[in-house]
Amino acid sequence: MNKKLLATAVGAGVTYLMRNKSARDKLFSTVKSLASGASGSRPAATGTERPLNETAK
Repeated sequence: MNKKLLATAVGAGVTYLMRNKSARDKLFSTVKSLASGASGSRPAATGTERPLNETAK
């Protein structure tokens, strides 16, 4: 039953986005900005960072 309800909700959301161009554009711009912001905020995995529990000396 829950899978059917989830599928119905996803279908309704897709239908809404297909019919409403401004909502679709707003959603895509939000996802794009979140994706670009998240990729720039992660530190590089170089292995040179100190562990979190190490205190500054």
